[in-house]
Amino acid sequence: MVRNFKITIKSLGLTGGSDWSLAGATFYGLPTGYGTDAGACGYKNAVAQAPFSSMVSAGGPSLYKSGRGCGACYQIKCTSNQACSTNPVTAVITDECGQGCLTESVHFDLSGTAFGAMAVPGQDSQLRTAGVLQILYRKVECNYNSETVVFQVDGGSNAYYFAALVEYVNGDGEIGLVELKQALDSDTWLPMSHS
Repeated sequence: MVRNFKITIKSLGLTGGSDWSLAGATFYGLPTGYGTDAGACGYKNAVAQAPFSSMVSAGGPSLYKSGRGCGACYQIKCTSNQACSTNPVTAVITDECGQGCLTESVHFDLSGTAFGAMAVPGQDSQLRTAGVLQILYRKVECNYNSETVVFQVDGGSNAYYFAALVEYVNGDGEIGLVELKQALDSDTWLPMSHS
């Protein structure tokens, strides 16, 4: 039996500032692709479509945060290579970066598209051959135009189990708490657990 419900989502609050910090960056997947379709955040191949449009990244442990960093937006720019444009681009954390991301305290393993977007026009191929780049990054608010929050109800949900994937949230992007209540039956909000 499907019941009416309401969900409230509270963000962690944007903790970044206007200051840039150092990080390392690599890319994975196809040179003009979106990384992988199995991303640890559960977005699957939706990252190739708007609003992400392949501008995504796997994050090392300090960015991925055991899944709690999923959906956070970062401006990134490279200045350490002649092929770098030095213009910032925005990427969203949609995956977890594996063992190769443990060499720096902050590491972005960008989709080929996001990595190439940091290049001078026409020099994206040269930038991709640079290996690990030193980049500058800062956390920024996510901007999904008129969408405040978008989520999907998991296909395995039923009268006794409810699961949802929060795809994106305007503003901070990181989710601190998700609460659920049955719209007509209760005034009590119940916290959902993260998996």
